[in-house]
Amino acid sequence: MLDPIQAVISGGTVVTMDANRRVIDDGAVSIDDGAIVHVGRRDEVAALTDGWITMDVGGGLITPGLINTHTHLFQTLLKGLGDDRSLNRWLLEMTAPAAAQLTAPDCEVAAMHGAVEAIRSGCTTLVDFMYVHPHRGLTDAVVSGLDRVGVRAIVTRGFMTRGTELGVPAPLIETADEAIADCARLAAMHMGDSRIQIGIAPTLLWMIGEEDLRATRAYASQSDSLITYHLAETDFEVAYAAEHYRMSESALLERAGFLGADLLAVHCTKVSPRDIDLLANYDVKVSYNPISNMYLAAGVPPIPAMRSAGLTVGLASDGPASNNNQNMIHVLKAGALLQKVAAQDPMALTAGDVLEMATIGGAQAIGMADRIGSIEPGKRADLAIFRFTNPFATPVHDPVSALVYASSGSEATTVIVDGRLVMKEGEVTTVDEEALLRSSAAAALGLASRAGLRPSATWR
Repeated sequence: MLDPIQAVISGGTVVTMDANRRVIDDGAVSIDDGAIVHVGRRDEVAALTDGWITMDVGGGLITPGLINTHTHLFQTLLKGLGDDRSLNRWLLEMTAPAAAQLTAPDCEVAAMHGAVEAIRSGCTTLVDFMYVHPHRGLTDAVVSGLDRVGVRAIVTRGFMTRGTELGVPAPLIETADEAIADCARLAAMHMGDSRIQIGIAPTLLWMIGEEDLRATRAYASQSDSLITYHLAETDFEVAYAAEHYRMSESALLERAGFLGADLLAVHCTKVSPRDIDLLANYDVKVSYNPISNMYLAAGVPPIPAMRSAGLTVGLASDGPASNNNQNMIHVLKAGALLQKVAAQDPMALTAGDVLEMATIGGAQAIGMADRIGSIEPGKRADLAIFRFTNPFATPVHDPVSALVYASSGSEATTVIVDGRLVMKEGEVTTVDEEALLRSSAAAALGLASRAGLRPSATWR
Protein backbone atom coordinates (compact mmCIF):
# COMPACT_ATOMS: atom_id res chain seq x y z
CA MET A 1 0.00 0.00 0.00
CA LEU A 2 1.15 3.53 -0.75
CA ASP A 3 2.62 5.72 1.97
CA PRO A 4 0.72 8.86 3.07
CA ILE A 5 2.06 12.05 1.54
CA GLN A 6 3.00 15.34 3.15
CA ALA A 7 1.79 18.06 0.78
CA VAL A 8 -0.16 21.25 0.27
CA ILE A 9 -3.03 21.10 -2.24
CA SER A 10 -3.63 24.65 -3.40
CA GLY A 11 -4.76 26.99 -6.14
CA GLY A 12 -8.43 26.02 -6.25
CA THR A 13 -11.80 26.55 -4.62
CA VAL A 14 -12.05 24.62 -1.34
CA VAL A 15 -15.56 23.49 -0.41
CA THR A 16 -15.03 22.58 3.23
CA MET A 17 -18.47 21.24 4.25
CA ASP A 18 -17.54 22.29 7.77
CA ALA A 19 -20.17 23.53 10.25
CA ASN A 20 -20.19 26.95 8.58
CA ARG A 21 -20.11 25.45 5.06
CA ARG A 22 -17.16 27.69 4.19
CA VAL A 23 -16.13 27.99 0.55
CA ILE A 24 -12.60 29.34 0.17
CA ASP A 25 -11.56 30.84 -3.16
CA ASP A 26 -7.87 30.48 -3.99
CA GLY A 27 -7.69 28.12 -1.05
CA ALA A 28 -5.33 25.42 0.14
CA VAL A 29 -5.36 22.27 2.27
CA SER A 30 -2.27 20.75 3.84
CA ILE A 31 -2.08 17.06 4.75
CA ASP A 32 0.43 15.04 6.71
CA ASP A 33 0.48 11.51 8.14
CA GLY A 34 -2.93 10.79 6.65
CA ALA A 35 -4.67 13.76 8.27
CA ILE A 36 -5.70 17.29 7.34
CA VAL A 37 -3.46 19.85 9.06
CA HIS A 38 -4.36 23.30 7.69
CA VAL A 39 -7.31 24.74 5.74
CA GLY A 40 -7.41 28.33 4.52
CA ARG A 41 -6.39 30.75 1.83
CA ARG A 42 -3.37 29.79 -0.23
CA ASP A 43 -1.08 32.45 1.22
CA GLU A 44 -2.10 31.62 4.80
CA VAL A 45 -1.42 27.90 4.43
CA ALA A 46 1.83 28.51 2.50
CA ALA A 47 3.18 30.56 5.42
CA LEU A 48 2.63 27.57 7.73
CA THR A 49 4.08 24.89 5.47
CA ASP A 50 7.40 26.20 4.24
CA GLY A 51 9.32 23.49 2.42
CA TRP A 52 6.34 21.18 1.88
CA ILE A 53 5.57 19.75 -1.56
CA THR A 54 2.85 21.81 -3.27
CA MET A 55 0.27 20.36 -5.63
CA ASP A 56 -1.36 23.16 -7.63
CA VAL A 57 -4.83 22.21 -8.86
CA GLY A 58 -4.95 24.96 -11.47
CA GLY A 59 -8.22 26.59 -10.43
CA GLY A 60 -10.02 23.31 -9.82
CA LEU A 61 -12.44 22.34 -7.07
CA ILE A 62 -11.26 20.67 -3.84
CA THR A 63 -13.97 18.81 -1.93
CA PRO A 64 -14.18 16.15 0.74
CA GLY A 65 -14.07 12.73 -0.89
CA LEU A 66 -17.59 11.72 -1.91
CA ILE A 67 -19.30 9.01 0.15
CA ASN A 68 -21.47 6.33 -1.48
CA THR A 69 -23.77 5.03 1.26
CA HIS A 70 -25.12 1.98 -0.60
CA THR A 71 -23.92 -0.39 -3.30
CA HIS A 72 -23.65 -4.10 -4.13
CA LEU A 73 -20.25 -4.45 -5.77
CA PHE A 74 -20.62 -8.05 -6.96
CA GLN A 75 -23.17 -6.61 -9.42
CA THR A 76 -20.34 -4.94 -11.34
CA LEU A 77 -20.31 -8.14 -13.39
CA LEU A 78 -24.04 -7.87 -14.19
CA LYS A 79 -24.29 -4.47 -15.89
CA GLY A 80 -26.96 -4.46 -18.59
CA LEU A 81 -28.38 -7.91 -17.84
CA GLY A 82 -31.47 -6.71 -15.94
CA ASP A 83 -32.57 -3.70 -17.94
CA ASP A 84 -36.23 -2.67 -18.17
CA ARG A 85 -37.69 -4.94 -15.48
CA SER A 86 -39.52 -4.37 -12.22
CA LEU A 87 -37.52 -4.94 -9.04
CA ASN A 88 -38.99 -8.37 -8.36
CA ARG A 89 -38.37 -9.55 -11.94
CA TRP A 90 -34.90 -7.98 -11.90
CA LEU A 91 -34.09 -9.80 -8.66
CA LEU A 92 -35.62 -13.20 -9.38
CA GLU A 93 -34.89 -13.52 -13.12
CA MET A 94 -31.36 -12.08 -13.23
CA THR A 95 -29.67 -11.14 -9.96
CA ALA A 96 -30.50 -14.24 -7.91
CA PRO A 97 -29.56 -16.80 -10.60
CA ALA A 98 -26.25 -14.99 -11.16
CA ALA A 99 -25.60 -14.70 -7.43
CA ALA A 100 -25.98 -18.45 -7.00
CA GLN A 101 -23.03 -18.90 -9.39
CA LEU A 102 -20.63 -16.39 -7.81
CA THR A 103 -17.07 -17.34 -6.93
CA ALA A 104 -14.55 -15.59 -4.70
CA PRO A 105 -12.44 -14.43 -7.70
CA ASP A 106 -15.62 -12.97 -9.24
CA CYS A 107 -16.32 -10.97 -6.10
CA GLU A 108 -12.77 -9.71 -5.74
CA VAL A 109 -12.44 -8.46 -9.31
CA ALA A 110 -15.95 -6.96 -9.19
CA ALA A 111 -15.10 -5.05 -6.01
CA MET A 112 -11.85 -3.79 -7.50
CA HIS A 113 -13.57 -2.63 -10.68
CA GLY A 114 -16.32 -0.89 -8.69
CA ALA A 115 -13.76 0.78 -6.44
CA VAL A 116 -11.91 2.16 -9.47
CA GLU A 117 -15.20 3.54 -10.80
CA ALA A 118 -15.74 5.20 -7.44
CA ILE A 119 -12.30 6.77 -7.40
CA ARG A 120 -12.69 8.06 -10.94
CA SER A 121 -15.82 9.96 -9.83
CA GLY A 122 -14.17 11.46 -6.73
CA CYS A 123 -15.63 8.92 -4.30
CA THR A 124 -13.40 7.80 -1.43
CA THR A 125 -15.79 5.83 0.80
CA LEU A 126 -18.22 3.01 -0.08
CA VAL A 127 -20.80 1.08 1.93
CA ASP A 128 -21.04 -2.32 0.27
CA PHE A 129 -24.06 -4.53 1.00
CA MET A 130 -22.92 -8.09 0.25
CA TYR A 131 -26.09 -10.12 0.60
CA VAL A 132 -25.47 -13.29 -1.46
CA HIS A 133 -23.48 -16.20 -0.07
CA PRO A 134 -23.80 -19.43 -2.07
CA HIS A 135 -20.61 -20.47 -0.28
CA ARG A 136 -18.23 -19.08 2.32
CA GLY A 137 -15.60 -16.45 1.75
CA LEU A 138 -17.32 -14.12 -0.70
CA THR A 139 -17.37 -11.15 1.66
CA ASP A 140 -13.68 -11.78 2.34
CA ALA A 141 -13.09 -11.46 -1.40
CA VAL A 142 -14.98 -8.14 -1.55
CA VAL A 143 -12.91 -6.80 1.35
CA SER A 144 -9.71 -7.95 -0.34
CA GLY A 145 -10.61 -6.19 -3.59
CA LEU A 146 -11.47 -2.92 -1.86
CA ASP A 147 -8.31 -3.04 0.21
CA ARG A 148 -6.14 -3.59 -2.86
CA VAL A 149 -7.56 -0.51 -4.59
CA GLY A 150 -7.18 1.57 -1.43
CA VAL A 151 -10.64 3.02 -0.84
CA ARG A 152 -12.30 3.46 2.54
CA ALA A 153 -15.26 1.13 3.07
CA ILE A 154 -17.81 -0.34 5.37
CA VAL A 155 -18.48 -3.83 4.05
CA THR A 156 -21.78 -5.08 5.43
CA ARG A 157 -22.32 -8.82 5.66
CA GLY A 158 -25.85 -9.32 4.35
CA PHE A 159 -28.06 -12.38 4.57
CA MET A 160 -31.46 -13.86 3.77
CA THR A 161 -33.08 -16.65 5.76
CA ARG A 162 -36.12 -17.42 3.61
CA GLY A 163 -37.80 -16.67 0.29
CA THR A 164 -37.48 -19.88 -1.72
CA GLU A 165 -41.26 -19.97 -2.14
CA LEU A 166 -40.98 -16.60 -3.87
CA GLY A 167 -38.09 -17.62 -6.11
CA VAL A 168 -34.91 -17.09 -4.08
CA PRO A 169 -32.42 -19.85 -4.99
CA ALA A 170 -31.88 -22.29 -2.11
CA PRO A 171 -28.05 -21.84 -2.11
CA LEU A 172 -28.54 -18.22 -1.01
CA ILE A 173 -30.53 -19.12 2.14
CA GLU A 174 -28.75 -19.36 5.49
CA THR A 175 -29.64 -18.96 9.14
CA ALA A 176 -29.24 -15.68 10.99
CA ASP A 177 -26.91 -17.42 13.44
CA GLU A 178 -24.60 -18.47 10.58
CA ALA A 179 -24.58 -14.98 9.09
CA ILE A 180 -23.96 -13.26 12.42
CA ALA A 181 -21.13 -15.64 13.27
CA ASP A 182 -19.50 -14.93 9.92
CA CYS A 183 -19.96 -11.19 10.46
CA ALA A 184 -18.28 -11.45 13.86
CA ARG A 185 -15.39 -13.40 12.29
CA LEU A 186 -14.88 -10.71 9.65
CA ALA A 187 -15.11 -7.92 12.23
CA ALA A 188 -12.45 -9.58 14.38
CA MET A 189 -10.15 -9.89 11.35
CA HIS A 190 -10.46 -6.17 10.60
CA MET A 191 -10.55 -4.75 14.10
CA GLY A 192 -8.33 -1.69 14.19
CA ASP A 193 -8.20 -1.38 10.39
CA SER A 194 -8.00 2.30 9.51
CA ARG A 195 -9.95 1.97 6.26
CA ILE A 196 -12.12 -1.17 6.29
CA GLN A 197 -14.96 -1.76 8.74
CA ILE A 198 -17.54 -4.55 8.88
CA GLY A 199 -21.30 -4.11 9.35
CA ILE A 200 -24.37 -6.32 9.17
CA ALA A 201 -27.28 -6.26 6.71
CA PRO A 202 -30.49 -8.31 6.76
CA THR A 203 -31.69 -7.97 3.19
CA LEU A 204 -35.42 -7.45 2.64
CA LEU A 205 -38.61 -7.90 4.63
CA TRP A 206 -39.79 -10.96 2.71
CA MET A 207 -36.35 -12.58 2.91
CA ILE A 208 -36.01 -12.50 6.70
CA GLY A 209 -38.17 -13.04 9.79
CA GLU A 210 -38.91 -10.87 12.79
CA GLU A 211 -36.64 -13.08 14.88
CA ASP A 212 -33.80 -12.29 12.46
CA LEU A 213 -34.33 -8.58 13.01
CA ARG A 214 -34.10 -9.12 16.76
CA ALA A 215 -30.93 -11.18 16.42
CA THR A 216 -29.36 -8.52 14.20
CA ARG A 217 -30.17 -5.79 16.70
CA ALA A 218 -28.64 -7.78 19.54
CA TYR A 219 -25.43 -8.35 17.60
CA ALA A 220 -25.14 -4.75 16.37
CA SER A 221 -25.71 -3.29 19.82
CA GLN A 222 -23.16 -5.62 21.38
CA SER A 223 -20.52 -5.07 18.67
CA ASP A 224 -21.18 -1.39 17.87
CA SER A 225 -21.71 -2.27 14.19
CA LEU A 226 -23.53 -0.36 11.47
CA ILE A 227 -26.77 -2.02 10.34
CA THR A 228 -28.11 -1.40 6.86
CA TYR A 229 -31.39 -2.64 5.42
CA HIS A 230 -33.62 -2.14 2.35
CA LEU A 231 -36.72 -0.41 3.73
CA ALA A 232 -40.05 0.11 1.93
CA GLU A 233 -38.46 0.10 -1.51
CA THR A 234 -41.52 -0.98 -3.53
CA ASP A 235 -45.27 -1.53 -3.20
CA PHE A 236 -44.53 -5.24 -2.78
CA GLU A 237 -42.89 -4.68 0.62
CA VAL A 238 -45.77 -2.44 1.71
CA ALA A 239 -48.31 -5.12 0.75
CA TYR A 240 -46.23 -7.90 2.31
CA ALA A 241 -46.03 -6.10 5.65
CA ALA A 242 -49.77 -5.42 5.64
CA GLU A 243 -50.66 -9.03 4.74
CA HIS A 244 -48.22 -10.86 7.00
CA TYR A 245 -47.86 -8.48 9.94
CA ARG A 246 -50.97 -6.25 9.79
CA MET A 247 -48.82 -3.14 10.19
CA SER A 248 -46.35 -1.02 8.25
CA GLU A 249 -42.79 -2.23 7.79
CA SER A 250 -41.48 0.61 9.95
CA ALA A 251 -43.87 -0.32 12.75
CA LEU A 252 -42.72 -3.92 12.56
CA LEU A 253 -39.10 -2.80 12.83
CA GLU A 254 -40.03 -0.81 15.93
CA ARG A 255 -41.78 -3.83 17.46
CA ALA A 256 -38.67 -5.92 16.81
CA GLY A 257 -36.47 -3.34 18.54
CA PHE A 258 -34.60 -2.92 15.26
CA LEU A 259 -34.76 0.87 14.88
CA GLY A 260 -31.87 2.98 16.13
CA ALA A 261 -29.29 5.63 15.30
CA ASP A 262 -26.97 2.93 13.93
CA LEU A 263 -29.51 1.85 11.27
CA LEU A 264 -28.98 3.02 7.68
CA ALA A 265 -32.32 2.50 5.91
CA VAL A 266 -31.95 2.24 2.14
CA HIS A 267 -34.42 3.55 -0.47
CA CYS A 268 -37.52 4.36 1.67
CA THR A 269 -39.49 5.20 -1.48
CA LYS A 270 -42.80 4.08 0.05
CA VAL A 271 -42.59 5.55 3.54
CA SER A 272 -45.62 7.45 4.84
CA PRO A 273 -45.57 10.63 6.95
CA ARG A 274 -46.16 8.43 10.00
CA ASP A 275 -43.19 6.24 9.02
CA ILE A 276 -41.00 9.33 8.64
CA ASP A 277 -41.91 10.53 12.13
CA LEU A 278 -41.16 7.07 13.52
CA LEU A 279 -37.76 6.88 11.82
CA ALA A 280 -36.90 10.39 12.97
CA ASN A 281 -37.87 9.51 16.55
CA TYR A 282 -35.20 6.78 16.54
CA ASP A 283 -32.63 8.87 14.61
CA VAL A 284 -32.55 6.31 11.79
CA LYS A 285 -30.38 7.37 8.84
CA VAL A 286 -31.48 7.17 5.19
CA SER A 287 -29.60 6.29 1.99
CA TYR A 288 -31.05 8.00 -1.10
CA ASN A 289 -30.50 6.06 -4.37
CA PRO A 290 -32.11 8.19 -7.10
CA ILE A 291 -30.80 6.50 -10.24
CA SER A 292 -31.66 3.01 -9.03
CA ASN A 293 -35.12 4.18 -7.94
CA MET A 294 -35.72 5.48 -11.46
CA TYR A 295 -34.09 2.50 -13.21
CA LEU A 296 -36.32 -0.01 -11.39
CA ALA A 297 -39.35 2.34 -11.33
CA ALA A 298 -39.50 1.82 -7.58
CA GLY A 299 -40.75 5.31 -6.80
CA VAL A 300 -39.53 8.64 -5.46
CA PRO A 301 -38.51 8.81 -1.80
CA PRO A 302 -39.84 11.92 -0.04
CA ILE A 303 -36.41 13.36 0.69
CA PRO A 304 -37.50 16.96 1.43
CA ALA A 305 -40.03 15.67 3.97
CA MET A 306 -37.40 13.46 5.56
CA ARG A 307 -34.96 16.34 5.85
CA SER A 308 -37.66 18.59 7.27
CA ALA A 309 -38.34 15.93 9.91
CA GLY A 310 -34.67 16.01 10.90
CA LEU A 311 -33.56 12.76 9.28
CA THR A 312 -29.95 12.50 8.12
CA VAL A 313 -29.83 11.55 4.43
CA GLY A 314 -26.81 10.25 2.51
CA LEU A 315 -26.51 9.72 -1.23
CA ALA A 316 -25.79 6.46 -3.06
CA SER A 317 -25.49 4.80 -6.44
CA ASP A 318 -26.94 1.38 -5.51
CA GLY A 319 -25.49 -1.67 -7.24
CA PRO A 320 -24.03 -1.55 -10.75
CA ALA A 321 -26.82 -3.81 -12.03
CA SER A 322 -29.46 -1.18 -11.27
CA ASN A 323 -27.68 2.04 -12.15
CA ASN A 324 -25.59 0.84 -14.24
CA ASN A 325 -22.34 2.30 -12.93
CA GLN A 326 -20.79 3.65 -9.74
CA ASN A 327 -20.30 7.25 -10.89
CA MET A 328 -21.26 9.46 -7.97
CA ILE A 329 -21.15 12.63 -10.08
CA HIS A 330 -24.06 11.25 -12.10
CA VAL A 331 -25.89 10.53 -8.85
CA LEU A 332 -25.48 14.13 -7.69
CA LYS A 333 -27.39 15.51 -10.68
CA ALA A 334 -30.05 12.81 -10.72
CA GLY A 335 -30.58 13.19 -6.99
CA ALA A 336 -31.38 16.87 -7.28
CA LEU A 337 -33.47 16.68 -10.45
CA LEU A 338 -35.65 13.77 -9.35
CA GLN A 339 -36.84 15.67 -6.29
CA LYS A 340 -37.41 18.88 -8.28
CA VAL A 341 -39.68 17.19 -10.79
CA ALA A 342 -41.51 15.12 -8.16
CA ALA A 343 -42.32 18.24 -6.13
CA GLN A 344 -42.57 20.54 -9.16
CA ASP A 345 -40.37 22.82 -7.12
CA PRO A 346 -36.90 23.88 -8.36
CA MET A 347 -35.82 24.42 -4.75
CA ALA A 348 -36.90 20.95 -3.54
CA LEU A 349 -33.25 19.86 -3.54
CA THR A 350 -30.41 22.15 -4.58
CA ALA A 351 -26.88 21.53 -5.83
CA GLY A 352 -25.57 22.35 -2.38
CA ASP A 353 -28.04 19.96 -0.76
CA VAL A 354 -26.96 16.94 -2.80
CA LEU A 355 -23.25 17.72 -2.41
CA GLU A 356 -23.86 17.89 1.34
CA MET A 357 -25.58 14.47 1.21
CA ALA A 358 -22.60 13.05 -0.66
CA THR A 359 -20.07 14.39 1.85
CA ILE A 360 -20.80 15.34 5.46
CA GLY A 361 -24.36 13.96 5.27
CA GLY A 362 -23.02 10.62 4.11
CA ALA A 363 -20.42 10.64 6.88
CA GLN A 364 -23.13 11.30 9.46
CA ALA A 365 -25.28 8.55 7.96
CA ILE A 366 -22.56 5.94 8.48
CA GLY A 367 -21.35 7.16 11.86
CA MET A 368 -18.04 8.57 10.62
CA ALA A 369 -18.59 12.33 10.72
CA ASP A 370 -15.83 12.70 13.30
CA ARG A 371 -13.31 11.34 10.77
CA ILE A 372 -14.43 12.16 7.22
CA GLY A 373 -16.99 14.12 5.21
CA SER A 374 -15.57 17.63 5.60
CA ILE A 375 -12.25 19.40 5.15
CA GLU A 376 -11.23 20.33 8.70
CA PRO A 377 -7.96 20.06 10.63
CA GLY A 378 -7.68 16.73 12.40
CA LYS A 379 -9.94 14.79 10.07
CA ARG A 380 -8.59 12.07 7.78
CA ALA A 381 -7.25 13.32 4.46
CA ASP A 382 -9.95 12.00 2.13
CA LEU A 383 -10.08 14.54 -0.70
CA ALA A 384 -11.24 14.82 -4.29
CA ILE A 385 -9.92 17.33 -6.82
CA PHE A 386 -12.07 18.16 -9.84
CA ARG A 387 -10.90 20.14 -12.86
CA PHE A 388 -13.37 21.62 -15.32
CA THR A 389 -11.51 21.55 -18.61
CA ASN A 390 -13.95 19.79 -20.93
CA PRO A 391 -16.69 21.43 -23.03
CA PHE A 392 -19.47 19.88 -20.95
CA ALA A 393 -18.57 21.57 -17.65
CA THR A 394 -17.20 24.87 -19.00
CA PRO A 395 -17.52 27.81 -18.85
CA VAL A 396 -17.73 27.86 -15.06
CA HIS A 397 -19.49 30.57 -13.05
CA ASP A 398 -20.06 28.45 -9.92
CA PRO A 399 -17.84 25.38 -9.41
CA VAL A 400 -20.41 23.55 -7.25
CA SER A 401 -23.06 24.05 -9.92
CA ALA A 402 -20.58 22.88 -12.54
CA LEU A 403 -19.87 19.71 -10.56
CA VAL A 404 -23.51 18.84 -9.88
CA TYR A 405 -25.33 19.97 -13.02
CA ALA A 406 -22.80 20.22 -15.85
CA SER A 407 -20.16 17.54 -15.31
CA SER A 408 -19.89 14.46 -17.50
CA GLY A 409 -18.57 12.33 -14.64
CA SER A 410 -14.89 12.29 -15.54
CA GLU A 411 -13.79 15.57 -13.96
CA ALA A 412 -12.04 14.03 -10.95
CA THR A 413 -8.30 14.22 -11.59
CA THR A 414 -6.70 13.48 -8.23
CA VAL A 415 -8.15 11.51 -5.31
CA ILE A 416 -6.62 11.05 -1.87
CA VAL A 417 -7.71 8.45 0.69
CA ASP A 418 -6.23 8.52 4.19
CA GLY A 419 -3.48 10.77 2.86
CA ARG A 420 -2.58 8.38 0.03
CA LEU A 421 -2.74 9.32 -3.64
CA VAL A 422 -4.99 6.61 -5.09
CA MET A 423 -5.40 8.64 -8.30
CA LYS A 424 -2.93 11.26 -9.50
CA GLU A 425 -3.59 13.45 -12.52
CA GLY A 426 -6.06 10.99 -13.96
CA GLU A 427 -4.08 7.80 -13.34
CA VAL A 428 -5.16 5.26 -10.75
CA THR A 429 -1.99 4.45 -8.81
CA THR A 430 -2.89 1.33 -6.83
CA VAL A 431 -3.78 -1.16 -9.58
CA ASP A 432 -3.14 -1.81 -13.27
CA GLU A 433 -6.47 -0.48 -14.51
CA GLU A 434 -6.15 -1.88 -18.03
CA ALA A 435 -5.46 -5.39 -16.77
CA LEU A 436 -8.27 -5.08 -14.21
CA LEU A 437 -10.83 -4.22 -16.88
CA ARG A 438 -9.77 -7.24 -18.94
CA SER A 439 -10.15 -9.47 -15.88
CA SER A 440 -13.57 -8.11 -14.95
CA ALA A 441 -14.83 -8.50 -18.53
CA ALA A 442 -13.75 -12.14 -18.56
CA ALA A 443 -15.32 -12.76 -15.15
CA ALA A 444 -18.59 -11.12 -16.26
CA LEU A 445 -18.83 -13.30 -19.36
CA GLY A 446 -18.08 -16.43 -17.35
CA LEU A 447 -20.67 -15.62 -14.69
CA ALA A 448 -23.40 -14.82 -17.22
CA SER A 449 -22.68 -18.06 -19.06
CA ARG A 450 -22.85 -20.18 -15.89
CA ALA A 451 -26.11 -18.50 -14.89
CA GLY A 452 -27.63 -18.81 -18.38
CA LEU A 453 -28.22 -15.07 -18.65
CA ARG A 454 -28.58 -12.92 -21.74
CA PRO A 455 -29.36 -9.18 -22.03
CA SER A 456 -33.10 -8.49 -22.04
CA ALA A 457 -32.75 -5.99 -24.92
CA THR A 458 -36.49 -5.29 -25.07
CA TRP A 459 -35.88 -2.58 -27.69
CA ARG A 460 -35.03 -5.31 -30.22
